[in-house]
Amino acid sequence: MLWFRIPEKIYFKKGCMWSSLDELKTVYGKKRAFIVADNELYKKGYVNSIGRKLKSVGIQCTVFSNIPSEITFECIAEGAKAMSLFGADTVISFGTYKSANAAKLMRAFYEKPDLKPKDLIEKFVDLRNTEEIFSKENRKSLLAVIPVLYGNGSEVTPYAFVKDEKNDSIHIAANYSLMPDISIIDSDYTCELPEILDNAPGFAQLTLAISAYISEYSSEYTDGFVIKAVKNIFEYLPYIYQNGTRNVIAEEKISEASAMAGIAAANTDAGLLCGLDIIYGGLVCAVLLPCVIRRLIKDNANIAEKLTEMAKLLGMNDAEALISNIEELRDKCGLAKSISELKTEKADYFSAIEKLINPVLREAYE
Repeated sequence: MLWFRIPEKIYFKKGCMWSSLDELKTVYGKKRAFIVADNELYKKGYVNSIGRKLKSVGIQCTVFSNIPSEITFECIAEGAKAMSLFGADTVISFGTYKSANAAKLMRAFYEKPDLKPKDLIEKFVDLRNTEEIFSKENRKSLLAVIPVLYGNGSEVTPYAFVKDEKNDSIHIAANYSLMPDISIIDSDYTCELPEILDNAPGFAQLTLAISAYISEYSSEYTDGFVIKAVKNIFEYLPYIYQNGTRNVIAEEKISEASAMAGIAAANTDAGLLCGLDIIYGGLVCAVLLPCVIRRLIKDNANIAEKLTEMAKLLGMNDAEALISNIEELRDKCGLAKSISELKTEKADYFSAIEKLINPVLREAYE
């Protein structure tokens, strides 16, 4: 049996954030919001407007921005304690995947104080067979995620990544209790950040979408989200990289593509395959995706057939044409074609891969 799960409510379209924040009060009756934000965004004042809006509708708020580059259990414990002291009935993530990961995990430990890290990452298992951490009926808080960076669809997935500092390794937490209750896709805040192209937007979403399409858990429901997400990326992503210009429609379409790719991943377990973008962002996805697809169509007839089907639905002849179009898209965006072009030290690159892959392989064996 398969099923399809998404956040309780997804708001989208440019400027939707303000009416959605209104509803925290008018629809949900919330009074105390705990905002988890990237430190860089907090320092630049991006969070201030959200605080003012919440206060204008009678919701008290506080901000937690002590978010490290890699989320650790120490950071999670600090945030959960602050959340408890504040008495939050709403948790709002505002920022990149870092703040989304942190907010998901902090809220989990806030809802269930006796939760242990191993309860989230002890085994690498089918998400559908994992017991939820807490029930919606007994929850103390609502989780809303507002992404400001084209990323990996964290705003609509039940996944989070956390670093184990003792073993210097990255673990994947997967539980439906990590699924946001509300997702707010507002391209206004995505396109206001000048540093955005440093993270190669679009290619992490493309990797996520294709991974969902070839997953053994893919279905007619998830495939539809994938095809639309990929179409948006191929059509609109080059406009994002045009220097000195802004294309509001393209910014909105790529924001929506991220959410659609995330929805597909959340319902196919494909989100578990895309940890490399957590380490290096879309840059490494742009390099590796064509290489991975070539290997897959060579080694796996079923995947080759599925990718050929995808290519034809996108108006291409076959899987090789799909690869060519991805490489052409990468060239249009002016991105690196190899890892060496990313100016990353070889030792650092392989070390980062080991941090992600080794815990997965170890847990699968145990």
